[in-house]
Amino acid sequence: MKTFSQFQIDMNERVNLKPIIKSASKLFGRAKPPRSIDPYFANRAVERGSMVRGFHGQSTKNITQYQKTGVTPTVSGLKTDPLVQYKNNPATLDWIKRTGYTGGSRNQNMARPGVDAYFAAATKEGRKRAGQYAKRGASYENQKLKNVLNPFKRKDKGKVMDVVVNKRSVRKGWKDTDGKYDNRGDASERIAKAKDIIPVVPGPSAKVGKFRLTQQLRKDRKLNRNNIA
Repeated sequence: MKTFSQFQIDMNERVNLKPIIKSASKLFGRAKPPRSIDPYFANRAVERGSMVRGFHGQSTKNITQYQKTGVTPTVSGLKTDPLVQYKNNPATLDWIKRTGYTGGSRNQNMARPGVDAYFAAATKEGRKRAGQYAKRGASYENQKLKNVLNPFKRKDKGKVMDVVVNKRSVRKGWKDTDGKYDNRGDASERIAKAKDIIPVVPGPSAKVGKFRLTQQLRKDRKLNRNNIA
């Protein structure tokens, strides 16, 4: 049995090791927890009305990562504070300070960097819009120098994945003006917190989900037959 002195020594050693462990964790990084939902449970959530369907398009490389750890928030180009947005434009910045301009309605509706992300509504136009973003993401990936110089690297073709989104987090995109849209498909764009945009991916529970869905379909058919009779 340890004496009190030995116990104190052990505790001190553990306390001294904490900064080292913390530094090592930062250096090597920690694996992000999976963040996706099985189609069966996605259907249930939509049926309950707590979530809505949508599409998200990006390079195949990014989509593969998103299906494991979730959609990442937007990081650039969408700054709602005019003082930040025009900090490198002295003339405009001076006008903003003199007039007290706080940004137009478009600025206020943009996605928040580090918080929000975009997705497209679950419509025909939305699917097409997500496809456009998939092509753009693939083009960006293919133009990276390391990929251009690698003759064995397969071309990224882009990919569109199904998502379900927390209904309370969804808001309309910022590109519409008085009911008219700048580009075809803009009307289908939506904004939500990135953490609330969940990829729909068949996982370990797929077999269970398929079984439950089959059972439910059988019950529905039986109920319909009874109603007809």
